[in-house]
Amino acid sequence: MYMRIARQTPKGLASIRKNTLRIVFFILFAFSVNQGFGQDQRPALIPSAQGAGSSAGASTANANVGGLSDGPISAGQVVHVIVFNAPDFSLTTRISESGDVAIPMLGVVHLDGLNSASAADLLARELKNHNLMLDPHVTVTVDSSTTGITVLGEVHSPGIYPPPGKHQLSDVLALAGGLTANTGRVIEISNDHHPDQKALVGWDPTMHNTASYNSPIEPGDRVLVRACGIVYVGGHVAKPGAYSLCGSPQMTLSEVVALAGGVVPLTSEKHTYLVRAQPDGSRVLQEIDLHKVLLSRAADPVISEDDIVYVTPSTVKDVLNRAVAAALAASTTLLYAYHP
Repeated sequence: MYMRIARQTPKGLASIRKNTLRIVFFILFAFSVNQGFGQDQRPALIPSAQGAGSSAGASTANANVGGLSDGPISAGQVVHVIVFNAPDFSLTTRISESGDVAIPMLGVVHLDGLNSASAADLLARELKNHNLMLDPHVTVTVDSSTTGITVLGEVHSPGIYPPPGKHQLSDVLALAGGLTANTGRVIEISNDHHPDQKALVGWDPTMHNTASYNSPIEPGDRVLVRACGIVYVGGHVAKPGAYSLCGSPQMTLSEVVALAGGVVPLTSEKHTYLVRAQPDGSRVLQEIDLHKVLLSRAADPVISEDDIVYVTPSTVKDVLNRAVAAALAASTTLLYAYHP
C-alpha cells in the first residue's frame, strides 16, 4: 500500500496543480465578467451627468477668478455669473458699453451701477419671474484685473495699469515708475462713475510726510499727478521769468525774489505788487513793502501758484541816474572838444 501511494503522489500533485490553475482562471474570468456586467447595468445618465458636472466644475473654476465687489459694476468689466446647479445660465462675459449682459434664455439684463450682491439678486429675481427656475441661487463676481487704473501727469511712465495686490496710492505710483522732479503737492483722483467728484490728495514730493501714501485706489480710478505751480516774477529783478514752486512746501515772497536773482539798483522796494488770481477768475492786487520784508520787519507772504510778483522801478532814482549819466556823457564830450 505504501509503495502504491508513493507511486501515485507525483500524479496527484500534477492533478492538484491543474485544478488550482483552473480555479484561479475561473475566478479571474468571473470577476471580469461581473465588472463588465456591473458597468453595463449602470444608468445611461451617469456618464453624461459626470460630463456635465465636470463641465460645470470647469465653468465654476473659471468663474471663481473674479471677486465680490462693493463698488458699482461698469462698462468694460468682466463679470462671472454663477447659477448654482444650472450651468446653462452660468457664464463669463464683459459688460457692454450700455451696461448690459446677455443671459441665455433670459435675455439682456442691465447691471451697470450695481454691485455684486445687488446684481446677483436682480438675476435671481429675473430667473424666477420668467419661470426658468423655482429657487435660483446666483453669485456675481467681478474680474477686477480687466479694469485698469489710469495714471497721468508727473510720473515717469504714464499709462493704464492693472490693479496691484494692495489698492493704495503709493503702490499705483510705483507701477507708473515713480514721480518726476516736477511733481506738485496735489494728486487728483477721479472715477467715471462720479465724474463730478474729484478727490484731492495732498502729497509731499520730499517724501517727509507719508500720511497720504495709503489712500485707497479702486479699479477704474484715474490718478492725475499735478505738476508744481508756477510763479511769475517781473520788474526790477536780476532774472525776470517763471519759477517753479517745487523747492519748498510754502515758498515765500523773499524766496521767490531770491530765485529771480534779487532786486537790482534803482528799485522802489516799497512799491512791490503781488497779483493773485481768485477762484471766480478775478485778480486781486496787493501792494507790499519788499524792503521791510527783506529786513524781517514785515510778514513774508506765502506765494501761491500762478501768482505774479512785480518789483517796480524807482522813478526818482531813475531820473537822477539818467541825469547823472547825461552829465557824465556831456562832460566827456566837452572834455574831448576843448582839449588843447
